[in-house]
Formats: sequence, C-alpha cells, structure tokens
Amino acid sequence: MNLRPALTAALLLAIAAPAFADAPDFDRPGAGFATSVLPAGTLALEQGLPSYQRQRQDGYLDRTYTADSVIRIGLGGPAELQVAGSAWNRLEERGMGSRRHAVGHGDTSVGLKIAPGGSSDAGNFSWAALGNITFANGDKDFGNGAREVSLGATGQWQVDETHQNTLYANVDRLKGRNSWTLAPTFGRKFGENWMAYLEADAIHDAEDGNEVQAGGGVAYTIGDHAQLDAYALHRIGSRGPSVVAGLGVSVYFGGKR
Repeated sequence: MNLRPALTAALLLAIAAPAFADAPDFDRPGAGFATSVLPAGTLALEQGLPSYQRQRQDGYLDRTYTADSVIRIGLGGPAELQVAGSAWNRLEERGMGSRRHAVGHGDTSVGLKIAPGGSSDAGNFSWAALGNITFANGDKDFGNGAREVSLGATGQWQVDETHQNTLYANVDRLKGRNSWTLAPTFGRKFGENWMAYLEADAIHDAEDGNEVQAGGGVAYTIGDHAQLDAYALHRIGSRGPSVVAGLGVSVYFGGKR
C-alpha cells in the first residue's frame, strides 16, 4: 500500500471541492489529536513542510527530514478515516569518518478515529480514540521493517474560552514489543487567529528505553479553512532525538458542519 496514489486522489478531491466552511479542529500540531471528527463526506489534508529530527547515537549524527502527510475523511457519526505516511524523506548521516545520505518514502498507516465526546454539546471535557495499522512498505532507511499496531486516546479539558489542556496516551506494538507515550499539553488562544501551547512527552521506547521531550508550538488560522503551524521539542536527558521540529499546513475541504 503506497501513500502516493492516496495523496493524488486527495488533492484531486480538494481541487474539485465546491466550497469552504468553518475549519474543524485539526490534529496538527502537538501530541495527540483533536477530540472531534470531520463531518460525513468532508476531507482534510494535514501536511508537514517538512519535520526535522536530529539524533546522535553510537558515534553517528543523523539528521532526518520528513514530509509527513495525513488525509482525514469524515465517515459520519463519531467516526473518521485517516490515511497517513511520508512520500518524501531524507536522511543525512555522519560518523566514524564516513558520510552518507538516503532519500525515500516511509511506511503507510490506515486508522479509524472515534470521537463520542467530540461535539460542542459535550461540555468542558471531550475525548477521542484513534487506532492505526502501519504497513511495512517504506524504504529501508525510513520504515519499521514490520507491521505496527497503535492505539491512542486524547482527553481535552476546555478551561474557558481561552485556555485548554489535553492529555494524550498511546501504545505502539511492533515486533512483539510495546512502546508507550504519555504527553500533557497546555494551550492558550491569542485573539481570533493565534494559538500557542506547551508540551511534555514521556516515552518508553521498546528499543531505546525512557525518553523525555519538552517544547511547544504555535498555530495560525488563515480565513475559515486553513491553518499554519510550527513546533519544536528538545530532549531532556541522554536518550532520544536531541531536537524535533517542524512546519505544517492544514486545509479543510467540505460543507458546513
């Protein structure tokens, strides 16, 4: 299963979409995902421009650039289909007196999001769950090498019209081993268009052990159908990537919610 045909189809649908409506909550940026789903028959594309990761390990310094994509399709009711992957990646590796680079595509995932508490009538608290299956169809340097199953949940507390807090929990099962993530996020709106947040990620990686990352990001709404975002996380401790950062754009296509 390759992401490129899916992305092409999504872009064609986007061009053909007759009208824009008020943008829904996008999953980008930050840990977790929105606690709402798209209306039935509508589409959103969330695209990294790209993301960047820097990691030093075993005498090597790796820099990875990833154009990650998520296509979201509203199924009706509390359900949403997601297709995700990265059609373009670049790895730059230096160490032990050698240098190399690689370019290729990553694995593709298909997921189902359920948001029973995602409507505006849910009050101050809402939640959603997302299950994903990631297929091992990526190039060697950018894929898992085996099928991965993931299950995550996000809970959101709307403190007032300006502040909201979320808690994201996720487990990935790959090659018979589990990796866990727990990430609280604290967000604040600034006027009609700006949002900023702080984030902390506690990760237990099945291969690399425990990692902690902290940082934050901003998002800017354009009109009533698009969003730009930027984020950065820095490692706390000695394990995991030293820097993770990225830019992104999200666009919603469809009728009124």
